[in-house]
Amino acid sequence: MVRLAAVAALSLAAITSAAPLAARQSCASGFHIIVARGSNEDPGEGKAGQVATLIENSVPGSDSVAVDYPAAICCDDLYPGSVSDGIDNTISQIESYVASCPSARIVLVGYSQGGNVMTDVLAGGVLKPDPIGEQYRGNIAGVVVFGDPSFTAGQSFDVGSSTDDGIFARSEGGDSLALLNTYAGVLRSYCDDGDPFCASGTDEDVHSNEVPNHAQQAANFIISLA
Repeated sequence: MVRLAAVAALSLAAITSAAPLAARQSCASGFHIIVARGSNEDPGEGKAGQVATLIENSVPGSDSVAVDYPAAICCDDLYPGSVSDGIDNTISQIESYVASCPSARIVLVGYSQGGNVMTDVLAGGVLKPDPIGEQYRGNIAGVVVFGDPSFTAGQSFDVGSSTDDGIFARSEGGDSLALLNTYAGVLRSYCDDGDPFCASGTDEDVHSNEVPNHAQQAANFIISLA
């Protein structure tokens, strides 16, 4: 009897001292918004966070998180690595979130380099990680990007005044652009004439103002998909 009591006591001690179970992912009842900031912006959501806030204010139960990546720009070999880090982090976030929340409606928002990250998440890019798996397509509820250097003029999802390609435009007839077009119904890419990055122009003010100039229009588009 004494021995049984001792065994029971030890079992109880083992249970109570075990590491606590990991907290289950809290699932947004609205949109789960993932935001990638622009080059050299401080860690966090950056300018593009304005769009996330507008969406959250209009779609109850929505939340937002930032992509954890360098957002670095300086040299030809630094930018691609930074974008790749952003792609990897975004895809990891999507996979983790959907694992806990299978019915999740995920919105991707990106500005400048962050826009490049988000479109590469969908369609891949030159010497970049593979795009998000096809099994996650149904979870991608909407995507809005601003000043994306991979902007390619003439696409059905293009918005703004630019009719010129970006400095890293996707190849016409290439697999990447074709894949990106399969998301056209939920994607909007904002670029204005003169932007040095998405339109190969010379006016950096245009690039800086694309988010504030189009934020409400972009948010309205996402809200319409709710």
